[in-house]
Amino acid sequence: MGYPNLKWNSDYTDKKVLKEEIDSMLEVFVEVLLEEIPKSEIEMIYFKGSAQKKWDSPIDYVPELSDINIHLLFSCDSSIKKYLGSTSKALDVQSKVELRYFSKIKNPLHIPRPQLMILNLLMKEEDFIPTPKSAVSVLYGKEYPEPDYSDLERIRAIDCNRILSEEEFILDFPLLVIDKPSKYLWFSLKSLVWHVSPLCPRVLHILGTPIDEVWSVNRTRITSMLREKGESQLAKDYAEFYLFGWKYFLSNYKDTNAGRSSMIYGINVLRRGIEIAKSSI
Repeated sequence: MGYPNLKWNSDYTDKKVLKEEIDSMLEVFVEVLLEEIPKSEIEMIYFKGSAQKKWDSPIDYVPELSDINIHLLFSCDSSIKKYLGSTSKALDVQSKVELRYFSKIKNPLHIPRPQLMILNLLMKEEDFIPTPKSAVSVLYGKEYPEPDYSDLERIRAIDCNRILSEEEFILDFPLLVIDKPSKYLWFSLKSLVWHVSPLCPRVLHILGTPIDEVWSVNRTRITSMLREKGESQLAKDYAEFYLFGWKYFLSNYKDTNAGRSSMIYGINVLRRGIEIAKSSI
């Protein structure tokens, strides 16, 4: 086991219930998309990320902090604007998802936070790296293709540059949080998650772990792999970021000190990642 050596015990929300709520959110989101968009216009809808993987400890999924990654691939790029190009249309989809989720789950323990990404747009990005097939669940459409990892040096350079770009984020972060007390703190923490979550897999890839492995395992395994590489403090900071996120959630977002502690550990993770990336150049 990695750090921390703990199981999903009664201190945390029931794992089975959380997964059922995630499944319900996925189900209603796909239902609505398939009603609003002709099936002939959609090649694939799939699910990836921390919620899709096995959970061995609480750091593998933090309710409402971890997102539910839903990727949509249109058959034609022009369909993006045609079906999702207006605010009223987007809000209509959002409203229907909300209504159906609460009709299925009357008193949810959490509200899974969906993040819809349009794969057509992601694939056009110069530094796009596809997800390993084992870390993807197809919700609709064709089978997910095997990714091309033949140019490992290019991918390693992309990972390194992405980590180095976090230096600017760290410099800007103090002014992003200084005016976010009380209930506004959550927005700052959410913005940090998208930077912290992928950093340690990228670090492990830079340090020599195969790319398909680092993106296929959960965070519990990630912390173990970091310790094997001699990065025990980074593993600890990475775990504490999520554990304090849990504490913040379980307090119904009233324990803002837990939220602030999570942020401190998250920034520590980014700082160490940048040091490793610089030393690898």
